[in-house]
Amino acid sequence: MIFYKGLKMKIIGFSAGVVGRDSNTDRIVKSIMEKSGYDPEFIKLTDVDFSACKGCSWLCAKPQVCLLDDDLLPYYQKVREADAIVLGSPIHHGTISATMTAFISRLWGFRHVDFAIKDKPFVLAICGIGHWEDTAEEDFRKKLRSYRVKIVDVVRHSSVIPPCYRCGRHQECSIGGAHSIWGDDAHSLTITPELFSRWENDKETVQKIEAIAEKIKNIIRL
Repeated sequence: MIFYKGLKMKIIGFSAGVVGRDSNTDRIVKSIMEKSGYDPEFIKLTDVDFSACKGCSWLCAKPQVCLLDDDLLPYYQKVREADAIVLGSPIHHGTISATMTAFISRLWGFRHVDFAIKDKPFVLAICGIGHWEDTAEEDFRKKLRSYRVKIVDVVRHSSVIPPCYRCGRHQECSIGGAHSIWGDDAHSLTITPELFSRWENDKETVQKIEAIAEKIKNIIRL
């Protein structure tokens, strides 16, 4: 555990990974936190009940923290107090997921008077079909820009696991992710465990996560 002047350095991670599964996105977020040496806390956004920002700025302006009373209420003060934040999202519809977008919108409570999380170190993780990674990263950065946080680094993993592998209709579908990857061969594709790639087996992703963890270790809050 990393300590600074006798205090544990804290890191909190939020993943918008697939509902109810220990997804690549979930495991990347967890791995970055664990390897950082900080005291970690992990929240799976798809397993908690919350809404996007409702625009009630008259409530959050004075405390500079979101006060909507749902499952995220306990975590926004933790974001404010953490030494680093990790956000992970799968790629949905060519960009970060609606779940992650809703979460980021709730950071608006910090955007009053003096930017309560200004320069807070953030790490971003993106998983999905490779040709959408540039767009997803650009959108991720853009949505966080108005909070003036510090993006330490971004890890991108081409997991190439379309939802079609689980929905079971790839043999009759010509518009889904499986068809975009395999073409008409998707209609006769047999879904096997080997198609569900894991980031732990991708050397480039493993090295990137190690490098990011080292960067986080070197963050010292003055």
